[in-house]
Amino acid sequence: MRTDMKALKYIFAILTGLMLTACGGGKQEPTFRLDSNGNSVPVADYVCVAVDETFKPVFEVLFADFRDRNANAFVDPLFMPEDSAVSLLLRDSVRTIVATRQLSNKEKDYLQGKFNLVAKEAVVAYDAITLITNNASRDTLISKGEIRQIMQGKITDWSQLTHSNGQKGPIEIVFDNNGSSTVRYMKDSLCAGQPPKGNLRTATTNEELINYVSKKQNAIGVLGVDWVGNKNDSTRLSFLSTVKIMRVGARTSDDSDDYYQPFQFYIASGSYPLTRGLFITSTDPRTRSMQRNFFFYLTDEPNHNNMGQMIILRFSQLLPYMAVQSHNVVIKRY
Repeated sequence: MRTDMKALKYIFAILTGLMLTACGGGKQEPTFRLDSNGNSVPVADYVCVAVDETFKPVFEVLFADFRDRNANAFVDPLFMPEDSAVSLLLRDSVRTIVATRQLSNKEKDYLQGKFNLVAKEAVVAYDAITLITNNASRDTLISKGEIRQIMQGKITDWSQLTHSNGQKGPIEIVFDNNGSSTVRYMKDSLCAGQPPKGNLRTATTNEELINYVSKKQNAIGVLGVDWVGNKNDSTRLSFLSTVKIMRVGARTSDDSDDYYQPFQFYIASGSYPLTRGLFITSTDPRTRSMQRNFFFYLTDEPNHNNMGQMIILRFSQLLPYMAVQSHNVVIKRY
């Protein structure tokens, strides 16, 4: 009896050691591991993905659809700021992330040297940086040049904007969080690599950001377009009613400029000026795994009937990276 108990404890210790790993794993892949809720799942069926929380609305739909199509899949989504997702990948704590940037050569070399992992990357969609303001705001037109000057601290009051319509008061810029991809976009694309300046506020979530702007007349919220889509409109031709979606012009502050809201068509045509790519990066070394299947599901490689791309088209304001046809109109990135 004592020998049997020792044997059982030994077996239990081995199984526990195999299961207690992070999403990334070590040199030898275990048969089972724990998901983020502490449940034991087979490694081959485990899909652990760290996703920039800017894209949570559409990825909740994508994960649900992927589960429906893959009965054995254990999907473990982790929604977080972009810099946190990249950090987890570089620590080999996750092996798949979705973010608005690709890895640098230095980061790829680090993964190769430290963990002997090669990063596979692909574009998933195109996103639009969206500016929202309070429903009582008199100004819904803004140029890219004016946005740059706001982010550089050169424009601080609504009265300085071309289309202020008499609105006055200090402009308050609201981001979702300090580590978000929207902050990085403003830094890299409009501020020449310098952090945004001015009257800045950071919310903790995108929901909090939207709620704050809906109550503060002089605030401008900066977030991804997928958070402002009207979920009750299956045509994706309208936005949230609790805030106003600003129209953005591509030039400086010229009255003759055209201003656009971030609809899919204007993202595709290049008319909307604040756009960026969305990428999936995977370091999964296996040629066959449920995690690799999710990579193919999003990028339409191979034989997945374009479902991930069609979900993006139909359930979000993001623009799919592939040319897809909807209502006899081909939508693609030019």
